[in-house]
Amino acid sequence: MKNSALHPNISVSDARAAIDFYEAALGAETLDVITAGGAVIHSDLILRSAAGESTFTVAAAFPPDSVAPEPGEPTHASFTVPVEDTDAAYARAIGAGASSVAEPADWFEGFRQAAVRCPFGHRWYFVTVAESVTAADVQRASDAWVADRD
Repeated sequence: MKNSALHPNISVSDARAAIDFYEAALGAETLDVITAGGAVIHSDLILRSAAGESTFTVAAAFPPDSVAPEPGEPTHASFTVPVEDTDAAYARAIGAGASSVAEPADWFEGFRQAAVRCPFGHRWYFVTVAESVTAADVQRASDAWVADRD
């Protein structure tokens, strides 16, 4: 098994159900699952998207070393998945049981984004970004977003 350059480890309350969800909602493929005492202590999944392949681990939370986010409560991290079709990725995740954080919308020309919260408390963004989009474009849109929040 070869991991991607960044291989996040996601702690969840029910790892078996989370793996099933990530397969259904994101199209992830499970490469392996390691258990101990009936709990999933490690699994490797691969996600193929418009940007290539990424791997990640899903495992049961083992406090105090790792905790799962509480659904509906703030979470410390989010995951962005570049996709060919933001609307289709969003619909697939919602259909698999995610809740909407932000419906698909054009943030600005060439940048379409949506966000969901999985049943295990993690936030996932789906983005379709044109090759013509620059960091300056994202900065202008971010400045406008912050100004609208004030």
